[in-house]
Parts: sequence; C-alpha cells; structure tokens
Amino acid sequence: MRSLIVLPEDRPCAPCAPTLPPPRPKGYCRPLPPARRKPRSVFWRRIRWGLLAVLLAGTIGGGTFAWFRTDLPAQARLALQQAMGEAGANVDLRVGEVNLRGRRHAPLEMLAAAVEVERGDPILSLDLDSLRRRLETIGWVRQATVWRQLPDTLHIEIEEREPFARWQIDGRVYLVDEDGRVLQEIDQADFAGLLLLVGAGASDKAHDLMAMLQTDPLLAGHVVAAIRLRGRRWDIQFDNGVVARLPEENPEAAWARLAALEKNEGLLRRDIVMVDLRLEDRLIVRLSPEAEAAAAANQAAPAKKTPGKRT
Repeated sequence: MRSLIVLPEDRPCAPCAPTLPPPRPKGYCRPLPPARRKPRSVFWRRIRWGLLAVLLAGTIGGGTFAWFRTDLPAQARLALQQAMGEAGANVDLRVGEVNLRGRRHAPLEMLAAAVEVERGDPILSLDLDSLRRRLETIGWVRQATVWRQLPDTLHIEIEEREPFARWQIDGRVYLVDEDGRVLQEIDQADFAGLLLLVGAGASDKAHDLMAMLQTDPLLAGHVVAAIRLRGRRWDIQFDNGVVARLPEENPEAAWARLAALEKNEGLLRRDIVMVDLRLEDRLIVRLSPEAEAAAAANQAAPAKKTPGKRT
C-alpha cells in the first residue's frame, strides 16, 4: 500500500492545530468537588428571624414613645433653632426689617406683643410656627403666614375677621364677627353703625338673627338693637324707640307678620312703645305715655249734649 504523504502546504498551522491537554503525570487523580455545607435547621432560622423582629419592633416602639409622649421633639427643635441661630449670628444673619401686610383694624400694639421680635435678633433662631400661633390667638386675626427672606427680613401676612355686630354684656361692649367670636373690647360709640346685641348668648345667634332681619331689608334698616332674653327669644328695638317682642318658637313668622303690619297699616309709626307678637292669634300694643294720657282724658270728658228744638 502506498503511504500517505503530507505536503508542507497541507499541514495545519500552529493556531489552527488542535491543542491537546498535556499528558497527566503518573498517579494523578481528578479532584473531588467541594463538599456542600449542611443546611441549617429550620427551627434555628426561625428563632433568629424572630429575635430580629422583636429587636426591630422594640427599637421602633421605644423611639415612637419617646418622640410622641415626651418633650424630645420640642427639645430637638429648640436645640436645632439655637444651633441655627448661633450659626446665623456668626455670619451676621440678624433681623433688620419686619414687614406686615393685611392689617386694617387690628391694633399694632397687640400684633407687636404677639410677634416679640426685635431688630438684631438672630433670624434663623426664630420659631416661625410658634410666632404664627401667637398671632392667631388675637381676636382680629383669622389666619397668619410668616416666612423669612434672608439675610435680614421677616414677612408677616394676616387675614382679619370682619366686624359684624357689637355685643353688650355686663356693662362692656365687644366687637364680634358673624360667628360670634370676640374681636376686641370697644367703646359704646365705636362702630356705631353696627347692630347692638345685648345679653348672654346674643353673640352666638347673631348670624341667624341677621338672616331673619334681612328678609325685609327696609324694616331691618330701622333696627338699632336686639336683646336676648334668657337665651330663648329676642326683643327688637327700632330707631324710634318701639320694641317688638318676638316669640321663642318660629320668630321668622312673627317678623314677617310685623313687616306686613308696618307696610299696610304703618304700625310702628303710631304712638306706641311696644308690640307683642308672641301670640299667633292676637296682637298686643302698648301706647306711649302721651297717647295713654290723651286716651284717658277723652274717656273722662263728659259727652256734650246737643240742644233739641222746642215745639
């Protein structure tokens, strides 16, 4: 048989030649794979996770208790404010100007006493939330907003309540809003154009009373005072001195009845001092002293006889 001859150009190059592993030495043994770790018991794993959960719950619970049931938040906030104030003072961040907006009636001295800020105070150490709450304790202030404008300006904006009526009780007169909140103690002559409410509990019913009176704006324009009696009913006083007594139940119907009598009969323009509307089926009127005297004189005067003709 003819032998196979490999020509030089047919021999495989070194990169293409198959690489064979080196021969193993004598006595070589293939290494065994690493032994697997024995899995831990499920019981001990549960014990470990249970202890971790108890520790985590205790930490969270203790922190929550310390935060909400102690003064730790206030102390932390105070310490932070002091640190900020000292840092601001070191770089000369101090109050140089206080701007106030929204004031119409609230006294400046009351606002200044609530702010308690002076020029030169460290601006970063100011407790703005506490300052806002102090402002909102003033009767005039419905809502307050406070903010800083670095480096030296403090801005305060307030929303005032609207004066609604005057309330007289125990010899003092107060200004109240439509919800009955006391705004300020005033003199009798101040805000004279507002309705005067008299008696305990009158300020709490001011809004309902005004709604009833405004059902007849023309008649309501002559009302100068409303007296609350025993916290149950109203006596309405007009600018000519006449007093209308309204019932405890359904005063709106009595007010409508009075408005109709005034429009059709001119009742309030007569010589009377009181109109009692507490009974639905009757009207009780008290004459003025002059009208009573005139009526008494007419009753006492003898009737004149007319002479007859003689026949």
